[in-house]
Amino acid sequence: MRSRLLAPSNRSTRLPQRRIRGAAVVTALLIVMLATTVVSTLFVRENTMIRSVENRQSLAQSHWIERAALDWAKVILRADARSGVTDHLGEPWAVPVADTQLDETVTPGAKIGDGTRSAMLAGQMTDAQSRLNLTGLVQAGQTLQPQLDALRRLFELLGIAPALADSVASRVRSGQRLRVDGVLQPAALPPLLRLADLASLPGFDPLMVERLEPFAIVLPRATPVNVNTAPAEVMAAMIPDLGLSGARRFVAQRERTFFRNLGDASALLNDQPVLSPTQMGVASNFFLVRGMVRFGRVESLSETLLERSPDRVEIIWQQRY
Repeated sequence: MRSRLLAPSNRSTRLPQRRIRGAAVVTALLIVMLATTVVSTLFVRENTMIRSVENRQSLAQSHWIERAALDWAKVILRADARSGVTDHLGEPWAVPVADTQLDETVTPGAKIGDGTRSAMLAGQMTDAQSRLNLTGLVQAGQTLQPQLDALRRLFELLGIAPALADSVASRVRSGQRLRVDGVLQPAALPPLLRLADLASLPGFDPLMVERLEPFAIVLPRATPVNVNTAPAEVMAAMIPDLGLSGARRFVAQRERTFFRNLGDASALLNDQPVLSPTQMGVASNFFLVRGMVRFGRVESLSETLLERSPDRVEIIWQQRY
């Protein structure tokens, strides 16, 4: 009887063993889960770092392609300067570059991963002097009335209050340095550099500036409008009494030819007005280059202002988007 009471029960000995095995299984599962989480985190971080390096490499490569495209644009402009003294829309610089796939001779064999898209390039060069240059509104601290009237007419054509043209002229004047008793005085405000700077003027907003952008520009110095490239709105603004319909007829006729001098252009206008060589011309020195470069996951958009002189072509400014 006593031995029966003291003998251990099989049930009582199996229960702790089951608990131990269960705890061991749970512990093993927790360790596996923790290890999986750590490894997954490491893989995510590594993948993020790899993509970051790839994106930086793609961005650097796209900038090199962009630089090569600008060098090509400079060559085109220098060659055009040697071919004649006029600039018109039938010349090679005016031909847009559609989406063009670049091979490995352009990208020096650079390839980032098996899924990398081929490098693509697209762009277009436009005549910056086809637009009304706001810098020409003021000369030696004085507002030029013909230029101001032209800007007022342009504003009216675009649905912008013509009175705002006076605010633009005042802003241009405030950004110019003047000589007083032979001493160059500092400007009241920083110079107007980009058309987008007009958005800070009272009465202007970004939408108005966007509407004005195809027809106006800010260049480093006063320049005439090129009658070979100017749109109808600019022609109507520059020539009093021409009107938008007359300007459109002029542009339509211009598509069949180009003008070697202002006399040829005047012959196509009603009443054959005398065109001032200080306000209008047939040649240009400033050009805008807009381009898109896509390499890998990076797409770079840029706009560059080039100035062509007799011996070289220089970058005035460049902006990337």
